[in-house]
Amino acid sequence: MTVKKMLRRAAALLTLCLLAGSVAAGEMEKGTRENPYRLGEACAFSAEVLADGSPRLDAAETDFAAFELTLTLDNYLSPAYFEENYGRLYKFDGTQAGAQVTIANESDAAIVPQNAFWLTLEGENGAQETGYQLMDAEIAGSYGTEVAGGESATLYKRFDQAEGQEMTHLVLTYCQGGERVSRYFLLEERIVYAELQNGSRGDDVTALQTRLIDLGYLDDEADGIFGRRTEAAVRAARQAAGMDDSGVADDNFQHALYAEDFPAAAQQ
Repeated sequence: MTVKKMLRRAAALLTLCLLAGSVAAGEMEKGTRENPYRLGEACAFSAEVLADGSPRLDAAETDFAAFELTLTLDNYLSPAYFEENYGRLYKFDGTQAGAQVTIANESDAAIVPQNAFWLTLEGENGAQETGYQLMDAEIAGSYGTEVAGGESATLYKRFDQAEGQEMTHLVLTYCQGGERVSRYFLLEERIVYAELQNGSRGDDVTALQTRLIDLGYLDDEADGIFGRRTEAAVRAARQAAGMDDSGVADDNFQHALYAEDFPAAAQQ
C-alpha cells in the first residue's frame, strides 16, 4: 500500500469516527425522543416571538423579541384521571387526556404562552394530537393567560385521543431563527394526594401517620383518624421542610414527606 493510500484510508477512518461521535452526541442530547425530559425537569429555551405575539416562523421577519423561558411537565393527566374526575359531569368517554405544566418567564416583558409556542401529544408511531388551548385550570378555565416577566404560572392543556391510541410524549415546539425547534417530555403520571386535615379519616391518614411516626414527628398510633396530635406532627414536619405550619397535609407536603430525603425529627 502506498503512503498516499494509507493517508487516504486514515483520513476516511477519522471522518467515520467523527461522524459516529456526532451521532452519539446527538442521540444523548437532552430533549430528544431518545433522551426526553422527565417529570419535574425544567427545559430552558429561547422562543422568538413577533410583535403580534405569534411565533417567528419566517427568518425574514425582523420585528421580534426573544423570550427566555422554561417549561416543566408537572403531571400527565391520563384518560382514566379525566374519566374519574369529570366523566359524569362532562360526559367524557375515556379518550380525554391532559398535561399540567409550569411556565417560567425569565425575560423582562410579559408573554402569552398560548401564542408563543405549541404543545402537542405524540404517540410511539409519531401520530400527534394538537389539543385545545392552554388555560389556568384542568377544565373550564381561562384562556390567554399572561405570564409577567420574572413570574411563573401553572397551566393546563387538554387533548382528545383516538380510542386505543397510547400517547408517549409531550412535544414543545418553538421558533428560533425562523425555524421550528422541538423538545420532548416523557409522559409520566404523578400521584395526586388527597388533602388531609383535622377530621379526615381513612387509609390515607393511616399512611400519613405511619410515615410521621417513622420519622419521629408523631408519638401515637396510626389509627386513621386525623386529630390534634397528627395535626401538630404535620405542623412540625412542614416547618422542618421549610414550609408554612398550616397543619394541613396537602399534595405538595405529602410528596415531600414520602421522599427518601425528608428530614427526620430532631432528637429531644
